[in-house]
Amino acid sequence: MFIPRSLSPRRLTQHVRILLPSLLLTSCASLDPQPDITTAADLASSRIDAITQDAWSQPVDTPSTAWNGSDPLHADVALAVAIQNNPRLRLALTIIAQRRADLVQAGLLPNPTIGFGIGVAIDGLAGAPALVQGIQTLTWIWTQPDRIAIADAQLQSAILDAASQTVALAEDVGIAHAAVLAAANLHTYDTAYVDLATKTLRLIRARYDAGESSMLNVNRAEVDLQTARTGGITARRSLEQTKLALLRAIGWPGHTTDWEAAEPTAARYPENDSDIELLQLAATQHLELASQAAKIQQYVAAHALATTKKLPEVNFTFGWQRNFRDRRAVMPGAQITIPLFDNGDPAIAKANAQLEHARLQWIATANQIEYEVRNTASQWREAAEQVSITTNILVPSAASALRRSQFSHAEGVTDLTVLLLAQEQNIDAEHTLVTQRLAECTALIRLRRAVGGTFETLRVPYVASKRNDS
Repeated sequence: MFIPRSLSPRRLTQHVRILLPSLLLTSCASLDPQPDITTAADLASSRIDAITQDAWSQPVDTPSTAWNGSDPLHADVALAVAIQNNPRLRLALTIIAQRRADLVQAGLLPNPTIGFGIGVAIDGLAGAPALVQGIQTLTWIWTQPDRIAIADAQLQSAILDAASQTVALAEDVGIAHAAVLAAANLHTYDTAYVDLATKTLRLIRARYDAGESSMLNVNRAEVDLQTARTGGITARRSLEQTKLALLRAIGWPGHTTDWEAAEPTAARYPENDSDIELLQLAATQHLELASQAAKIQQYVAAHALATTKKLPEVNFTFGWQRNFRDRRAVMPGAQITIPLFDNGDPAIAKANAQLEHARLQWIATANQIEYEVRNTASQWREAAEQVSITTNILVPSAASALRRSQFSHAEGVTDLTVLLLAQEQNIDAEHTLVTQRLAECTALIRLRRAVGGTFETLRVPYVASKRNDS
């Protein structure tokens, strides 16, 4: 658990010494969150290879001009559209604006309280007493630095969270785009398989009419064709559904699906795919980890603020009074709330627990990131090895077997069973290759997200957000 710092006159003097610079900083602080949003955009852009600032400056409900809705959709174009038109991402920007307002609010002085009263004689004698009194709290002198630190840490966390959500959106769009490409390939293969099964049925019927085949073979060829048609329907609807999923990810769920997905650019691979190197990348540049660290700083400041509850609450008063005899007087004074019964121990204990919770949350996040890095790296290696075997051996062998079966069946050397089996093995091999390539692409995209959004080494994300000159 966090060990509380002891209160002392020296620490109180340090708070007072910090007061004047804090007043100067907060007096020029701006409510404009745009510099903070720019910082989040820069953090995100360095990790997703896309410019986010221009997209964020456009209205979220205005369709992005990056895509006209009909041209082949590239993955980077889809991400550019999503950055502008995905409303969930804009929610993170509103949190930044709220935290900026909280930071400015934390630096403002408390408003003074003014009270007054006028007396009216009820005994028939002359005279009208009056009283005016002003009250200004002084407790903010030693609590304001901690309040500013809390608000500043919350703003840093909001900036990092917005950038992290942008990286997560890039992952979702990339995976959705890869799924559309895979579904399109499967639809192409299944359409070709329907054509092949149709030709096979025609051939078997012709041979049956010529007395060279049996009705059993015709029935088997018919079953194979109808199975191929069913698979074609599934492939066509799967393509439509993956397009709808991509449109939802980019913020255009109501757009038509009459468009094609363009092949992505060359994939980026890590220079060193060892677990140690990948974990080092994640440790230095992962935004979620940095956001959790900012939350720890927030609760450190909250703990410091809780310890001030052991100090008396002091209010300065200044009054003016006139009595019944018209004598006037000024009355400077103070009001002191002594922490006699509530000595601040419960608040300090709660702050201790909150700080420990933040520390454990950081550890849990680090453990989850470590697992995701190693697990996605393993999945990527597995899929890459399978793609290599399927591409170099399985697909060529299945295609060769199909050609030989077609030739042998045409020559009457083999029966229909061999031909139908070769057709099934060929389409299965093509399906397997598409599925494995999708798994490889998906794992690579997730691995990139797991290490922080990019395979390039970036500096440790630190956000200096305490000042924002207007």
